[in-house]
Amino acid sequence: MESQRVTVDRTAEADCNGCRVCADVCPKGAVSFERNLLTGCDIPIVDEERCVHCGLCVKKCPQENPVRMPERIVGKVYAAWSEDDGVRYMSTSGGMFYELAKKMLDRGGAVAACCYTEDCRGAFHTIAFTEEDMLKQCGSKHVQSQTLHIYGKVGKLLRDGRKVMFVGTPCEVAALYRYLGKDPENLVTVDFICNSITSPKGQEKYIDYLEEEYGSRVISAHIKDKRNGWNNFGNSVKFEDGREYYGDRNHDARTVGYHRGHLFIRESCMYCQYKELPRNADITFGDFWGIREDVRNPKLEMGTSVVIINSEKGQECFQSLEDRIGFYEETMENAMRGNPAILKRADENGNRKKALAALDTMRFDRVVKKYIDRDSLMRKLTRKGRALAGRLMGRRREDGMEGRQ
Repeated sequence: MESQRVTVDRTAEADCNGCRVCADVCPKGAVSFERNLLTGCDIPIVDEERCVHCGLCVKKCPQENPVRMPERIVGKVYAAWSEDDGVRYMSTSGGMFYELAKKMLDRGGAVAACCYTEDCRGAFHTIAFTEEDMLKQCGSKHVQSQTLHIYGKVGKLLRDGRKVMFVGTPCEVAALYRYLGKDPENLVTVDFICNSITSPKGQEKYIDYLEEEYGSRVISAHIKDKRNGWNNFGNSVKFEDGREYYGDRNHDARTVGYHRGHLFIRESCMYCQYKELPRNADITFGDFWGIREDVRNPKLEMGTSVVIINSEKGQECFQSLEDRIGFYEETMENAMRGNPAILKRADENGNRKKALAALDTMRFDRVVKKYIDRDSLMRKLTRKGRALAGRLMGRRREDGMEGRQ
């Protein structure tokens, strides 16, 4: 059923994924964005004086009109990794982004993907034409990327005959296809197994907390630092004065708040429309969590990627890497065992809005501790309550049996 809306003005956050394609398609430049002060996420605002009510912003919205690309397949699944140990170690998982991007650059193409801002308080999509610029795109960010105008830039490169690899969340890939209205032969799309994205407010307050703690400006951040192994990753941050922070996955406040709490996620992630197979992107990758040790993969703790092929174009791109990577075929069942986010939406945390509001007056680490502990307590009480109810029901059934004897 087609949407009855004419513009995207003040779309509710639950219905807006923040992709910003509405601004890229507006012929009058009437769409801007306003931050929700509570959550820190942006929503679209339409300037009525400029707007001509053409409806393009709604028509091209991947939330209002979900994308289902034709000729997609549930293809082969691989465990894969770069054979270059340096690339594999610096990467979030097995180095597949680097290898795919390097191949695209070697063929004279361009890579559109996400980088941190200079102060690491946010992220934005850039287009890399050199390996030096592409290296800035490597690694997870886990924060909403500023994608304004990226779709138009990619579209121009494609029209000029340039090969382009676009990497983003499933909803950003959908936004690109909505913008283009087709699947150009010189475009390769890659998405990743997305749990959710963090509100910019959460990222900003995390950096504020670390700068207050260390008394120095943050100059770089590394999500999923593997110094203690891939399965025991942590976050590391470097400061202007030369010092470094490192927190493992069980103690770093940002990792705990994101992975265990979903405290700072965008609301629309809880209603994601792209948790399905086959996916829109040509290739999907992520961490191959839960993969078993295998003699073909002796350096497992350096990181291993799961690669899901979704199109013939994706299969051709993957096969072009055979001289650079190690890989073997796996099953979708094994991939999903450690990656339920392939199909499962992010859980809603009842403390999310309280935690986001508390960031205005409390330090980031204290907010996480307060609301993670409270959430853990509620989960324990719920489990105990269910167990007690089960025992009581069991006793009633036993009493009833005795009464009938």
